Amino acid sequence: MGPYNYDCPASILDLLGPPGNEYAAQWREHCRQRLALTTRRKPAPGDMLVLAEPLTFTDGQCERSFRVVQSGRKTILRRVSDGVGVKISKLMSRAWTIVPPPAAQSTP
Repeated sequence: MGPYNYDCPASILDLLGPPGNEYAAQWREHCRQRLALTTRRKPAPGDMLVLAEPLTFTDGQCERSFRVVQSGRKTILRRVSDGVGVKISKLMSRAWTIVPPPAAQSTP
């Protein structure tokens, strides 16, 4: 049995020697995967955020796509389907991508 949290900093992982067993190797790989997710840039206002897997909210709505908006000093997510503001726990640890906004077409 070993550690079960995967939030070891990269600076510590880099200091460790070769893993002593398969569990240690898997734990280090999980830590590296989590670091890859949490070191991405944070979504900025205007971004369209798409989750890898849909979330079901307490109102029964199931959604994958969210618009990032600025509300005063806070940055919030709004569901694309109905515009309702939502909070997604542990967002930076989840798998998601940012879809760039469509390029504005210039008129001649």
